[in-house]
Amino acid sequence: MTRVKICGITRIDDALAAIELGAHALGFVLEPSSPRYVGGRSDLLEAVASLPPFVSTVAVYGTRGTGRRDWEDVVSAVQAVEGDSAKPLLRTFRLQSEGDLALVAEAARGAAALVLDAFHPERMGGTGRPVDWSLASRVREISPVPIILAGGLTPENVAEAAYVVRPFAVDVSSGVESEPGTKDHRKIEAFIRAVALI
Repeated sequence: MTRVKICGITRIDDALAAIELGAHALGFVLEPSSPRYVGGRSDLLEAVASLPPFVSTVAVYGTRGTGRRDWEDVVSAVQAVEGDSAKPLLRTFRLQSEGDLALVAEAARGAAALVLDAFHPERMGGTGRPVDWSLASRVREISPVPIILAGGLTPENVAEAAYVVRPFAVDVSSGVESEPGTKDHRKIEAFIRAVALI
């Protein structure tokens, strides 16, 4: 079964809807440059602490030196391009070319999983750019840890992407939004339904 992470949650009603619709994990962005940044939101932090059990919550950083560490007291895991964590670490690997394959083992060191996202020269994630799925499939074959596929996923393409890559999980942000930070519940439902068909 391919698991689903809905990332870039900025509103508690979106979090609750994603849970109700079957999401396995929720991501909260603590990268200040992101339009989905929630680091200063104490109301959302308190709400995350009281979410139902058995739903993973993830503090999503660009580099580990940025963001608000108080979130790590309430989340299940940490996602970052660089840095370490006492919580399970999901290392973001911004896949750009075949030359990146040589870096997979190093990127996976100390990580619970690799999040494969598309490379962007200025932004850490949530760009809507797709990852090269055939290249992502090759990463999965050589990775010592599970793969979470991100980057440009939508309700329309996630089934094909998951079929080609065979990831442990898929991770979506902009592909289920009406605008940055505002989730479209119908798109979340369609996305999760498409994943369930795999």
